[in-house]
Amino acid sequence: MINIFLSPSIAFASVSFFLGELGDGLNIFQGIYLVNIGWNESAIGIALSLMGFTALLCQTFAGDVIDKTRMDRRLILNASAILTACSAMAVLFVREGNQDHMLMFVTKVAEGIASSFIGPCLAALTLANFGPKEFDKQMASNALWGHIGSAVSAILAGSAAYLFYPNIKYCFFVVGFSALCAVMFVKYLPEGDPLMGRGFHSSTNKERIGSLAKNNGSDESVSSLNKSRESPEAASYLSVLSEPKTLILCMTGFFFHFANANVLLVLGELMSNSDGNNNNNNNNNN
Repeated sequence: MINIFLSPSIAFASVSFFLGELGDGLNIFQGIYLVNIGWNESAIGIALSLMGFTALLCQTFAGDVIDKTRMDRRLILNASAILTACSAMAVLFVREGNQDHMLMFVTKVAEGIASSFIGPCLAALTLANFGPKEFDKQMASNALWGHIGSAVSAILAGSAAYLFYPNIKYCFFVVGFSALCAVMFVKYLPEGDPLMGRGFHSSTNKERIGSLAKNNGSDESVSSLNKSRESPEAASYLSVLSEPKTLILCMTGFFFHFANANVLLVLGELMSNSDGNNNNNNNNNN
């Protein structure tokens, strides 16, 4: 019944919204929470940076896996969302005091690996369903709803932390709820054309095959075109990395995130320390 009301555009917007709520696993709230239970700044910095560093290393290879896989990309998207949420919620099992470092370190690495598959999966499914002509428009819509989801996630987590203070750990259930909703809507995403999702524009090949058949093209021409469609060859890493525009885009994105990635984390730690220092000063005055 829901399929009647969920067009592909609405389905992609819904999935993007809830995946946006997953975001970075509410890293800034995790930093504040870990400070409050006794972690020092260096341990927090290592733990929260591991996710981004791991994702940076895995993103390219994750995209390559998604490009070459014969699995249903929707299954990979579901698995990535669930693993990302579970890894983010592992902070609930950290005991008070400056301990359980390895739990956070390992789960942050797992979160970075899982989250690196989400973007490529969503992009491949978008291309497979909308084709190259509508791809930019739909990806812009996906990004918009992803940012809205991130904002809503921060508002919900902040509200939960305020309502349940000092037990702010309950705000992390927002991540789990977002993952469940994302999984629920992923099943309404059409699989699309797998070859189109790889950027091979297979619909164009179909038209060429039909044109050859109508014009009484030779069987060899039609069979060779069919063969090229069945086993297309992707560009090599060397050809991609040697493209100047690609290099400029990659370096720009790298330095942009390198410059601002930890600003919110540092701000969260400063806020927590400021609150703790004020409480200590008040106790000393008393």
